[in-house]
Amino acid sequence: MMKKLLLYFLFIIFSLATFQANAQDFSIQQADKYFERTYYSKAIPLYEEAITRKSEANSIRNLANAYFYTFDLKNAEKWFRFLLKNNKELMDDAHIFKYYQSLKAQKKYELADTVFQNHLLEASEKNNYLQSVVYLENVEAIGERYTLKNLPVNTEKSEFFSGVYQDQVLISSTKEQKGLFAKIYYWNNLPYLNLYSIPSDSIETENSKLFAEELTTKLHESNAVFTKDGKTVFFTRNNYLNGKKEKDTAKVTQLQIYSAQLENEKWTNITLLPFNHKNYSCEHPALSNDGKTLYFASNKPGGFGGFDIYKVNTSDFTSPQNLGELINTPKKEQFPFIDAEGNLYFSSNGHPGFGLLDVFIAKPTTNGFQKPDNVGLPLNSSYDDFAFYIDPKTKDGFFSSNRPSGKGSDDIYQIHETKPLIIEDCYQFLKGKVFDKTTQELLTNAKVVLFENEIVIDSLTTDATGAFSFKINCSSSFQVIATKKKYTKDEKSFNTSSQRKKENLAELYLLSEKAIAERKQQELDREKERLQQQKIEQEKAQQEKVKQIINNEPSIVTKNDKTFIETEPIYFDYDLWYIRKESRKTLNKVIALLQKYPKMKIEIGTHTDIRGNNNYNLELSQKRSDAVMEYFNENGINLERLKSVGYGETQPIIHCETEDSCTEEQHEINRRCEFVIKSFN
Repeated sequence: MMKKLLLYFLFIIFSLATFQANAQDFSIQQADKYFERTYYSKAIPLYEEAITRKSEANSIRNLANAYFYTFDLKNAEKWFRFLLKNNKELMDDAHIFKYYQSLKAQKKYELADTVFQNHLLEASEKNNYLQSVVYLENVEAIGERYTLKNLPVNTEKSEFFSGVYQDQVLISSTKEQKGLFAKIYYWNNLPYLNLYSIPSDSIETENSKLFAEELTTKLHESNAVFTKDGKTVFFTRNNYLNGKKEKDTAKVTQLQIYSAQLENEKWTNITLLPFNHKNYSCEHPALSNDGKTLYFASNKPGGFGGFDIYKVNTSDFTSPQNLGELINTPKKEQFPFIDAEGNLYFSSNGHPGFGLLDVFIAKPTTNGFQKPDNVGLPLNSSYDDFAFYIDPKTKDGFFSSNRPSGKGSDDIYQIHETKPLIIEDCYQFLKGKVFDKTTQELLTNAKVVLFENEIVIDSLTTDATGAFSFKINCSSSFQVIATKKKYTKDEKSFNTSSQRKKENLAELYLLSEKAIAERKQQELDREKERLQQQKIEQEKAQQEKVKQIINNEPSIVTKNDKTFIETEPIYFDYDLWYIRKESRKTLNKVIALLQKYPKMKIEIGTHTDIRGNNNYNLELSQKRSDAVMEYFNENGINLERLKSVGYGETQPIIHCETEDSCTEEQHEINRRCEFVIKSFN
């Protein structure tokens, strides 16, 4: 019995698991069908109910796409991120771009930038991408160009600007219609769009009303443009005419452009324009000022990407021409508008922008349009910004956006342009003056050369006020050099920041050749004066030192401006120059003094009496001096400290007229050896 119960419970559990698995498979299959028919709002809950992280990756990708198309970008990001990590093979460039846009819409710019560079950017496109980053910084630097006002007509559903007709503003809205036309658009689970109008002078007070019942169907109507006489309208509608709906091969009713004529205050003769096709969309008509050209967006085959902007002659509406790769990109270009001055405005997610669709302007040329520019902030946001209109005279207009700060899915904003669109690279100023360094006078006609990253980029001469000025790049390295004839140069180096229009100041001082010569002479004079003063101080110090030595040494005496080493008499034998033994004791005392003062220099001067021949006496006295000097040298005194001079009878102490006029003692006094101190250092 127990065994039978166990088998029964296992059967129940298995049956429930099988039923649950089958139910999940059925839900996913049903969700896939809804997805293929673009019923995204119906597909999402079925996917969410049945899908797991182990489900088929294709179904997970459908769920991510469904969230993206219904602007639930937080959930779109979650599932795209999951696929990129776990099923990268399903994340082709188109889906990675959706992931990138989902990140940008949530202002996760750093992560979005990483995704773009790692997965979408070819090496050859790197420079263009870096330029686009700088470009958006330049657009952002303009600041807020418009004032924005969210209009009272907006609801929690979707309203967006769709045209101007006479004194009325047309809007497309998903507000519910009663009766026959009450139908839900399963793309976003909202009612289908219809055209409504509000008097332009009471747009903030009155409610909108259905623009033309005869143009209204159970499907979408939006974006109308009128000929100048107001009798012809071109508008967007799903492929539906005379109660018959046309579908493409995927069973999707594409958008098409129709025309209608006003007769007896009713719009009649609703006609599908000939360039339409059931397998692709044509939408958002716009007219040139002369009415000869109709512009529109289409995803027809042969274009550059998702949606491109085309033009067609209104005389026959055949052979539409693509506006070319300057306007169109591999992504989406939609919602064209031509203002009264011929400027083309459109929305794109392919040109450098701040989020999903941004509004761009392309100015007219003789054969087309210039490269478009982003119209800037705060009109453009991280979400879709589209359906732009402006009067170039009053600068007033409208645009639409699904930014989260609005009231509903899409909102209409009234705008007023307050700043011109001037897009400039970040720049700063370098201003300064050139001075004479000596006189501080301003120097005119001085040449000033500007280097950026060691390359000459500009040069000028100073004006009458000695001033110069350059416009320079942000975030770079610069050097400025000033020169003038008969002057030395001066230079300064600096780096600029990323702050726009900052003023950098530089004062340069040049030294004249005359001032240089004067400065050199002054330096020489100062050096000469310093050396002279040093010499005086040294002499004073030496004098003080000599004075101290003389005071400390009794044997050193000064007589008749000469300083001597005073010793006992040193005698030589008559007519001889050899040093006598008894004289050596006296000489040793001199040697001891020379050793005590090792820098002392002396002159050894010997003298004779007048007896004998003068020349002989000179020779004899020199020999005696040389003998004393030789004795000193033998006892360790360097010859460089010694000088020997024989004076003969030329410098007697006692003057003798004749040999006999002096006594022997007096002659002996004249026969002497003197040690004159010449210097102490």
